[in-house]
Amino acid sequence: MISAIASAFFSSLRLQTVLLFAAGFVVMATAPVVAEEAVDNIVVTGARTTDELSEISNTTSVVRRAEIEARNKTSVADLLRNLPGVHVVQPSGQGGVARIFLRGGDQNLTMILLDGIRVNNPMDTRGSAFDFSVINMNDIERIEIVRGPQSAVYGSDALAGVINIITREPADKLGGSVFAEIGADDYFRAALDLSGPVGDGGGFSLRVASKDDGEPVTGTTFESDSVTGRLTFGGGESWQMRLVGSYSESNGSAFPEDSGGAALAVLRTVDTRSAEDFRLGLNGSVVLSDRWTLNVLATWYENESGYFSPGIAPGIRGSVPPNGGDATLQRADLAVNAVVSISEALKGTFGVDYYDEDGVSDGFVEFFPGFSIPAGYDFNRSVVGAFGELHYKIASGPTLLASVRRDNPDEESGETTSKLGIVHEFNDGQTSMRANWGQGFSLPGFFALASPLVGNPDLLPETSTSFDIGVTRWSADKRTSGSLTLFRNQFKDLIDFDSTLFMMVNREGVDADGVEMQLDYSASENLYFRMQATYTDYSVENSETPLRQRPEWAGSVAMRWTPAEQWLIDASWLFVGETFDSSIPTDDLFLDSYSRLDVTATLKYSEKLHLLLSIDNLLDENYQEAIGFPPPGFRARLGLRYRF
Repeated sequence: MISAIASAFFSSLRLQTVLLFAAGFVVMATAPVVAEEAVDNIVVTGARTTDELSEISNTTSVVRRAEIEARNKTSVADLLRNLPGVHVVQPSGQGGVARIFLRGGDQNLTMILLDGIRVNNPMDTRGSAFDFSVINMNDIERIEIVRGPQSAVYGSDALAGVINIITREPADKLGGSVFAEIGADDYFRAALDLSGPVGDGGGFSLRVASKDDGEPVTGTTFESDSVTGRLTFGGGESWQMRLVGSYSESNGSAFPEDSGGAALAVLRTVDTRSAEDFRLGLNGSVVLSDRWTLNVLATWYENESGYFSPGIAPGIRGSVPPNGGDATLQRADLAVNAVVSISEALKGTFGVDYYDEDGVSDGFVEFFPGFSIPAGYDFNRSVVGAFGELHYKIASGPTLLASVRRDNPDEESGETTSKLGIVHEFNDGQTSMRANWGQGFSLPGFFALASPLVGNPDLLPETSTSFDIGVTRWSADKRTSGSLTLFRNQFKDLIDFDSTLFMMVNREGVDADGVEMQLDYSASENLYFRMQATYTDYSVENSETPLRQRPEWAGSVAMRWTPAEQWLIDASWLFVGETFDSSIPTDDLFLDSYSRLDVTATLKYSEKLHLLLSIDNLLDENYQEAIGFPPPGFRARLGLRYRF
């Protein structure tokens, strides 16, 4: 049955790969079990009409606070590495901006939300990237990763999916915590938070953090400071409001991309960058009647950044002259929607949203010593969107979801996107099947449209069409589960730089066909395992050149063990297969596969005091995520968390 589905679904996917996954899934998902960790069932990202994970048809991963503390990663990017369908590239550490590929889609094709605030930056030369390193890990309550196009829900930027980071709610009673950590290579991280109730049903939280990543690799540094505040208030069950704001500033350095990194770069002066991020959001809901609820979201996002690059010396693939600049982005966003319970089975929502974004860049390119050309620009864009969604639960049957949305970025053009999904539980809740079809689009970034050097005002939006089908199987006591998902993403009109025309252009299409498998297994109440693997087959129209930095195979095994009441040990092993890459000194190369092991041991000295020992890259593996960029080696970190 599985092979028949696979053959019909993918014309290009290797059948033996699907069969291998299917066989492993059937064997492991039906294995006997003893115990499992309690699982929260809340998700807010995949649809506007439901917050139940069991009713979201898209494949969704949720990383919760308990896991964040147990793994003790230094950045969000590192936390996401062990999820199916997610591949992270951050050469040499946090000094270089991470690229997160979701089912083969580059980061500029994934919408990034912080408490519902859109933080994709169209000023970025990559398209619409975001620097995850500036986020205080102590702020995060959970991270939701929804795979597949979500433009029918959110509009532009959500071609490959959505990553939504939700910060922690205020505590029920006044208290807080202190966290401090030191490590090799001059690493340091500290955080302080205070939280408690305000009035009847309200609360507040204030969190500050500072991080210095040291110099884990020659030339790579990163420092950041941040403050986050949250205020909640309301009138019982009739209305609720949340106000959240955050500010961060950061400085980093790294060898230029494509330069060959610390191993091969001829010029030994590194890129430097700095940024300030300000985010403010007001989210409210009002219960109008037993059937009607009104939701409002108003946000403001501002990013100021600067950089200088010494350029890249001449090599096999040419050279890059020195360049630099300062940029400012401002975005205001307003969304209003009404949720109506039409009947017990049928629920719907409809609404509108609007955002306006302004970007100003003041840059230069030094083609010859003493001869620079201005590369600045300014750009403004306003987008109005209208959307609707239906959620229909058939009695003792499947749940159906349908969304449609129309976005008008200007008076002459518009984008209509749709999304259909079905999820059905049967076999007394032991089996769940889901299927999705969706469309996505992303408006061209400001740099691609308006750069006086390489910009192209005639660029078309990037688009995608996606289909996936999956099954999840639980054991009889719901304590172990295995899931298998087949997916196909078709990307069209992807924006890229054409060196012959010396401008940004729309490329031919890219297909990404793949399979994801995950197994959660509890050997006992004190020992828990999670295994996942992803295979992706890429096809680029009219090209034999593989896509850069995208492996066909990736997977991981994670373990959480409580050998004694006071001890918690978390270990994760990551495997990434062979990847294709290129650089100016070397031209095209294939990078070897690699693996790494990270471990964190937590001693719960008391209910309030926890001591942590984390070791990154325990086996000191030497590999490259990009040509010439070695990873941080073995690094030990010693931390303390005290709650009061």
